[in-house]
Amino acid sequence: MKKLILFAAAALVMGACSKVDAPELQKEITFEVAKAVQTKAAGSVYNNGAFGTYSWFTTTGYAPTKFMVNEEVDLVSGAWKTTNNTFYWPKTGSVEFISYSPFNGTNATADSNPEITPTSIKYTGVNTAAANIDYMYADKAIASKNINAVTDGVESGYSGVPTIFRHALAKLSFNIKANFVSWTDSKTNTTTTWDVYVTSAKISGFKTTGDCTLTLNTDAEGVTMPWNKPSTTVGSNKYNVWTNLSGATAEQELIDATTYPNGVLLTTDVQDLNAASGFVMPQILEDGTQKIELTIHITTHLANGLDIEEDFNPVIDIKAISTLKAWEMNQNIVYTINIKPTAKADVNGHDDDPEDVTITFDPAVSDWTNVSTTATIQI
Repeated sequence: MKKLILFAAAALVMGACSKVDAPELQKEITFEVAKAVQTKAAGSVYNNGAFGTYSWFTTTGYAPTKFMVNEEVDLVSGAWKTTNNTFYWPKTGSVEFISYSPFNGTNATADSNPEITPTSIKYTGVNTAAANIDYMYADKAIASKNINAVTDGVESGYSGVPTIFRHALAKLSFNIKANFVSWTDSKTNTTTTWDVYVTSAKISGFKTTGDCTLTLNTDAEGVTMPWNKPSTTVGSNKYNVWTNLSGATAEQELIDATTYPNGVLLTTDVQDLNAASGFVMPQILEDGTQKIELTIHITTHLANGLDIEEDFNPVIDIKAISTLKAWEMNQNIVYTINIKPTAKADVNGHDDDPEDVTITFDPAVSDWTNVSTTATIQI
């Protein structure tokens, strides 16, 4: 029985190779975007809707020939397959596949965004502010006929072309919490409580438009290698970010006024600002550029029964608050904002309690002032 070799080139790590037996019957080409394929890649089930694919047929004695041109692939009766045209595995040679998500353009017509060749994927002028879209590209798969029939071995389990997607953008989200909202002094056994409302939390200054070109390496023997992602080198560090970022920047309110009409009342438990979750252009973080702007109102309920009201408007440089120097491709970045509802910790560094800012007194008595005088009393 003939032996066929399946090879999937991963974007971050090399995919495993499999030797598989396949019958001689001609089969319709379908795609596998979940189950065993993504388990091997430590991924998750694909759920981004219809995707597009390009492919090229190669056989001995002939130059590579276009096979699929921007064909839409969707889940049809439990199988991922082309929706407008039906394709079958050739009897000889192999087919190379490059897929992207979500599907764009017109079926069977090459699209300009992304523009795909046998060795590259190019996105131009993508604007993340215009639509919250999870742009993805797949590992290049080179497969021989009848891959659908793979059933044997630990490395098998495919029911179609192995299609493993990587995220082209970065995903950004924010959590928020208070370090504490009450404190009991062990010496006086009295309790102070705080109501901390965050009425606005804006992220500003982030870039929204850019270009991305992925290129495929090939060694001397023609073995397909992983995608090269665009990168920027800052100092001695290399970051996988998009290029030609526009000078335009945007801001986004992280607290939805409909969900939180009075703002977010903080507790010591982390709250997920769902409205803030979104896809951002992978970019270098610059000093004083990408910021978080907060509007905070704090009511302190004093132990003596009185209240005081305070307002704060801190502006935070995002680059300065963590070790991250960039939002890179395929990263899911979660920032947690911790708010301490008392004065800054500057003595003992007790960020999780107000111990170091408890009001204390330093009583002292000034020295007597000696005054000498002479008085004449006349009797």
